[in-house]
Amino acid sequence: MNIKNALFLFFFVISFNSFCQIEIFSEQISLDSIINSTSDEPNVVLSPDGQTLYFTRKNHPHNAGGSKDQGDIWMSEKNENGAWTQAYNLKEINDERSNHIIGFLDSGRTLLLSNDNKLAVTYFNNGQWTTPKPFNIPYLNSKSKELTASVSADGKHILFGMESFGNYGVEDLYLSRMKPDGSWTSPKNLGAAINTQNQEITPFLAADNKTLFFSSNGHEGEGSFDIFMSTRLDDTWQKWSKPVNLGPKINTKGRERSFTFLLDDEYAYLSSTQNSDGYGDIKKVKIAPEISPIEIIEDTVQVIDIVEEEKIIAISGIVKDKKTNETIIGAEVYVTTEPLNKEFKTLTNSQGAFNLTVDEGNNYIVKVKAFRYLSAEAVVTDASLLNNEQLTFSLEPIIEGNTVTLDHVLFEQGKAVLIQGSEKELDLVVEMMKYNPDVSIFLSGHTDNQGKASLNIALSEDRVQTVMKYLVAQGVNKRRISGKGFGGTKPIASNASAETRKLNRRVEFTVHKIKK
Repeated sequence: MNIKNALFLFFFVISFNSFCQIEIFSEQISLDSIINSTSDEPNVVLSPDGQTLYFTRKNHPHNAGGSKDQGDIWMSEKNENGAWTQAYNLKEINDERSNHIIGFLDSGRTLLLSNDNKLAVTYFNNGQWTTPKPFNIPYLNSKSKELTASVSADGKHILFGMESFGNYGVEDLYLSRMKPDGSWTSPKNLGAAINTQNQEITPFLAADNKTLFFSSNGHEGEGSFDIFMSTRLDDTWQKWSKPVNLGPKINTKGRERSFTFLLDDEYAYLSSTQNSDGYGDIKKVKIAPEISPIEIIEDTVQVIDIVEEEKIIAISGIVKDKKTNETIIGAEVYVTTEPLNKEFKTLTNSQGAFNLTVDEGNNYIVKVKAFRYLSAEAVVTDASLLNNEQLTFSLEPIIEGNTVTLDHVLFEQGKAVLIQGSEKELDLVVEMMKYNPDVSIFLSGHTDNQGKASLNIALSEDRVQTVMKYLVAQGVNKRRISGKGFGGTKPIASNASAETRKLNRRVEFTVHKIKK
């Protein structure tokens, strides 16, 4: 590395110690009906030269799908006096899907957008925009109703606001970066300093590539969503300064989102519902940012900005109550990768779904547990994950009177000896008992009707005792367990064939008592 590059890298690192500021000189200024309508204008993007303003407009009669259309991209241009002209629909890139503007990947001729939460790119060629084509980000999987995103000024970073893998709450902020070969890294969560259990949306990265603006209802604010600012403290993109509310000149009792500006412009733009003509209107505020654009030196880009990407696998699923089929919110999901035995964890969201990225392995043990439920476990293979399979876990509720069949607790034929592997399901019962200390259970053993009835009763009783001894040996108080063998007196299937008889050979437990 030459001296010039070494000095640049040194000052790049040192600059993380200073907190970039932005001064707000005015309250919100409406762009009136030139830009706004009685429909919702939820997000805004400036062209790199500042001469064109792009925004999304929802449910407008002039949208491609009419007033039911959930989003078209509109635009306005500056005239010779620097004033915005009447906005119009950018029809060549819109369709009846939900179309949202994201940003530019270059100086203004390559536009990134989303169609129903799927990324697409369009190019300005021969005076018009081309038909949007799919744009690939590995493992981009948004569960949000609306994906929000932006592109950095250098076109090498895309930030997302979405509900996806490894969320801290609902929508979180993520980053994808361009690699030296022009492909993109999979989205990486920006961490707990930025993201909360609530929503973080509409991220915007200033031209220094370290000052982040975003909208949140999870940090303390003035209204439903406020604009916050944070500074990146190192090159991991995981360490950030404590987010700062931009204050009452920008943030109101309404919803503020989609804050954006150019360094050489005296105004920043945002969407706000405060005193709007409809839902959200495009507003501007007068600013003075103390931010310097990052200097790009080609032979140091990889040292400064590229961190080697780990090979990861995306896992998603949903957790339900087996009895009611309702989703379970806040269930704990643990994924262990084999053979390294590295554990990852998350919680199910408000829809009972989970999304998680884990290191690549040979197999993945997925375990789900929740209060007042019997945990469930599954082993998933690499191939099924790569096919974007969504896992479904139906948990047995621990409610008084509910009977749970232990399908995988098996015995040697005619004996009360557990077959190897049965311990896994019994361990889930142990965990449930420890997780719910006020629960007692009643074990019942059953056989088919083959053989002498009295011997079947005795065999089923012995099997109950085997299970009881195992649970006690694992630390469950024996006073919380009772049981009985019923032989073949309580079949749940026909005994006419071998295939159905095996269903009658079972061990069950019934939630016998829950202390009030």
